[in-house]
Amino acid sequence: MKDYHVRLRSNIWKLYILDFLRGSLFFIPIIVPFMLSTGLNLQQVFILQGIFTMISVLFEIPSGYASDKWGRKSTCIVAGVTSFIGIYFYAISTNFTTFLVGDIFLGIGMSFYSGTLEALMYDTLLELGETDSYKRVSGNLALSHFGAEAIMSVIGGFLVAYSLRLPVYASLVPYGLGCLVVLLLQEPRRHKMQEGRHLEIMWRITKESIIHNVPLRCIIILNSVIALMTMSLFWYTQPYQTSVGLPLVYFGLIHAVIVLIGAIASKYTHSLEQYFDDRLLLTTIALTVFISFIALGYISSLWALVFFGFARIAWGILSPLTSNIINRMTTSDIRATVLSIRSFFFRGMFTLASPLLGYMADVLTINQAILITGIVGGILIVITFFSMSLVWNKIPQ
Repeated sequence: MKDYHVRLRSNIWKLYILDFLRGSLFFIPIIVPFMLSTGLNLQQVFILQGIFTMISVLFEIPSGYASDKWGRKSTCIVAGVTSFIGIYFYAISTNFTTFLVGDIFLGIGMSFYSGTLEALMYDTLLELGETDSYKRVSGNLALSHFGAEAIMSVIGGFLVAYSLRLPVYASLVPYGLGCLVVLLLQEPRRHKMQEGRHLEIMWRITKESIIHNVPLRCIIILNSVIALMTMSLFWYTQPYQTSVGLPLVYFGLIHAVIVLIGAIASKYTHSLEQYFDDRLLLTTIALTVFISFIALGYISSLWALVFFGFARIAWGILSPLTSNIINRMTTSDIRATVLSIRSFFFRGMFTLASPLLGYMADVLTINQAILITGIVGGILIVITFFSMSLVWNKIPQ
């Protein structure tokens, strides 16, 4: 038993390493210029991201169900291998079709990691009797992931001086190592899902989470709307930087700064929750994202890049905050499935919105596209908060 608990505790630092490796994408700060350099236009870039999120949507809930049914470790192995294959296809891509294949594998990998890693960490802490430290550990995981992204973004920015494709090839190394790390994870003992028809069980969990459990539904929808806005802002960032005349070599540095402050915000989310009501934090996050969109819609200047940073801070707090709320509202036998439902809604919304976002980015100025996105997102946030007001006291504090 002692050896088992030692191996189980090792999951914590193994997950830190895995999140660091998953965040080690050298090409993120130059992904749009890279894709455009192969002959794609902005609308095609957004369509590809829409397809990526569509694949994630298709596998999101089944992957969470697989994690609850057959184990966290097995699901992570599938995620690691498919993610590596996806990066490989990105590295050799020269046209829309090869990027499409890469996005299919990356979408599968993303969905199989989504929810599973959070559930694995929570179940590990639950068995060790240390669930009170989940918020702190979750913040550290985010810092590890986005800290790696920040470091590799700076390096990727310098690699661009040699080739736009070199940062993509470099990303194969950490993702290959990630495949090895998942093999070392320890599966925690937990209450497993009862036997039954798989689709029927998935539908029952989804129906309970979205239709019957109103507070949980409100958290999932609010997370989806804000995450949709911040994701669209990410894809607007590089065209915006180009429009204000920022040299390509500095894209990595700017991305690193933005990501790092978001990672620090994630790390200290647990500290904020000690002093502020979770519901107040959700309201502040929504307001920050909306203001950032409006400001970027009207301002075209290098100094306005700070608003991308504000939005990233808000997103950095949002993810561990909603994850912790959902973990407290669910049990271990369905936890990964419910967390996957959260991602399912966000990715589904982005899949539907991405063609329109890409079209606006092509036919309008980047400021106009950001402004319209912010206004529509703001309206959705107001509607969501109105629904939340009906069950405000039932949301965990």
